[in-house]
Amino acid sequence: MTSEVVSGRYQLDEVVGHGGMGVVYRAQDLRLKRTVALKMLPRELNDNPDLGRRLAQEARAAACLSHSGIATVYDFEEHAGGSFIVYEYVEGITLRSQIRPGTPTVEILELGIQLADALASAHEHGIVHRDLKPENIMVKQEGGASRTKILDFGLAKLHQPISSAPKSPDTPTESTLVNTALGLLVGTVNYMSPEQLEGEPVDARADIYTLGVVLYEMATGTNPFVGKTPTSTIANILKQEPPPVTERNMVVPAEFDRILRKCLRKAPEERYQSARELLVDLRHLHHGLVSGTVSSIPPSGTAQHPHPPALTISRGSARGLFAFIQAGYLITYAVFFYKLQTVAAIGATLGFPALATGLILAALCGIAVRLYLISASGFDYADLGLQYRRLFPAALLIDACWAAAPTLLLPKLGGLALVFVAGMAYLPFSQRTLLYTAYSAHGGRTPNSKL
Repeated sequence: MTSEVVSGRYQLDEVVGHGGMGVVYRAQDLRLKRTVALKMLPRELNDNPDLGRRLAQEARAAACLSHSGIATVYDFEEHAGGSFIVYEYVEGITLRSQIRPGTPTVEILELGIQLADALASAHEHGIVHRDLKPENIMVKQEGGASRTKILDFGLAKLHQPISSAPKSPDTPTESTLVNTALGLLVGTVNYMSPEQLEGEPVDARADIYTLGVVLYEMATGTNPFVGKTPTSTIANILKQEPPPVTERNMVVPAEFDRILRKCLRKAPEERYQSARELLVDLRHLHHGLVSGTVSSIPPSGTAQHPHPPALTISRGSARGLFAFIQAGYLITYAVFFYKLQTVAAIGATLGFPALATGLILAALCGIAVRLYLISASGFDYADLGLQYRRLFPAALLIDACWAAAPTLLLPKLGGLALVFVAGMAYLPFSQRTLLYTAYSAHGGRTPNSKL
């Protein structure tokens, strides 16, 4: 915490962020009585004219923009030999903390539409961001909906006309100047477009590429190009095609995969040529999903899924079989506890008391899990698919322990006991198939399931 007052007006509260070329403070505007964000150079870099010029350029670039999806610049001031930008203070959390597997496609599209619209506004004002990434995007809840704001135009540059004509080596671009003078790449490697990595001139299509990476990461939880080292990441961006998003998220529509592939083309001329063009496709897909005219399951042949295809079984049948399996488990638990003394005696006789103890614990945990699952399937909970995906690791551990129960009978049944072990070990996977048949990954009904 700090109480320093800069420029006689802004009282610094605390550091809320660090960037490649600045520190961001939450501060109080003592004159207008409002909370703001101050971005300034670290004290040790105040004398660096290059960084001071870039901070002023960021202020000018962001001040040109007036859009609900872009943080507003209030002022740019100098103090004590340094300078700082006064930004609107944006509450919320960064998009990075929102990225998780299982996010519904509709939610991803809603955020993607907001980001594409904000970028379109920036591009139409001649501004290319060049450092879009989840850490530079804030997400705030407003009226039950998520709203995004793009931050940090520290690497923004004036948009150059799209041209295939080669530039003279005597007129280097800003990015090549930075590469030469500082030995650094302009941007964040994991989200750079191929032309940025190769030091080529960049335009709005570089931001479109980066937005494609962000949307891919939101849909799958992973950046498709990140390697073990920055060098391998660069090689992946330049040479490797990303895996189809439908391979990593089986419930996204094929149209979403097509949109992302177009964003992520290596050659800029093969991508969307404007953010407005991308925005049209995102809105069209969103409308289709909300209205039900677009399926969230890709048609057969459009992608190879890591999961087996859904069975041709009605949802009612799947729920009935699933409930039957849970009831069977509950009956075996009842028999087990009814014969508990016998089971413990057998375990002690065979020299496996720890196994009998493990079975007791598994049964105790299993009863609660089975009661929940049988009631959920009976009442047809809308989130059963999601809940079972979360419970599956625990259920698998319980079932693995429970599957060891027939080994207590090995001296009497011989090899036949192993057949029972194999059968019980298979049960959790049969349950998984049934639930994946009737429900989507984020809960609720899949479009092709039947009541």
